[in-house]
Amino acid sequence: MPTFGLITEGPTDQVVIKHILFGVFNDPDLPINQLQPKNNEPGNWVKVLDYCCSGDFKPALIDNDYLIVQIDTDVLISEKLPEKYKVDLPSNLSVEEIIGRVAEMLISLIDDENNFWEQYGKHIIFAISVHQLECWLLPIYFTNKKTKAAKITGCIDTLNEVLPQQEKGLYIHGKDLGYYKKMSKQFRKKIHKIYHLNPSLKIFVEQVLVINEVVVKST
Repeated sequence: MPTFGLITEGPTDQVVIKHILFGVFNDPDLPINQLQPKNNEPGNWVKVLDYCCSGDFKPALIDNDYLIVQIDTDVLISEKLPEKYKVDLPSNLSVEEIIGRVAEMLISLIDDENNFWEQYGKHIIFAISVHQLECWLLPIYFTNKKTKAAKITGCIDTLNEVLPQQEKGLYIHGKDLGYYKKMSKQFRKKIHKIYHLNPSLKIFVEQVLVINEVVVKST
């Protein structure tokens, strides 16, 4: 099985992506390394972007077959950003256009004068969540309500409409790692059936499915 290195905003994002990968590959022992943040360390979106243009990024491909870079797009809209991190994201863009523009910015951070991206870009996957990673959890709870499953804003509030009933009082009011583990663990069995219900989740999973197809063909 391929090895994945995760570069994410925080531990809750890591656990969600892990369970998505476990589900896609049908393997709970899939080798996954937490690069950013490290175990038990805090993280944020700035550290994701800093890591992409740091001296740690390229060597990470020595020990990992693929790197996954995760970032929420809401921070790129609402926060004051250094010039090299700025992305023009007007409200009339489609999800695909938003992801395309953010991907261009990330590639500009990763690439170098030696055309690193041209050589190794196929080993880098962007998990660009529009506009929050919590939106990716919606298909778990709104499988039969496609409009809500496809939401890209107000996703935490939408989850909190159903979590107290479906998860015995669970309520998102902070980055409780245990809550995110409990919610995202359902991806292990459901991801193939529901990933298409949220647009940015679909784009991420389709990238991973390509890798899975290569693995299947090689076995």
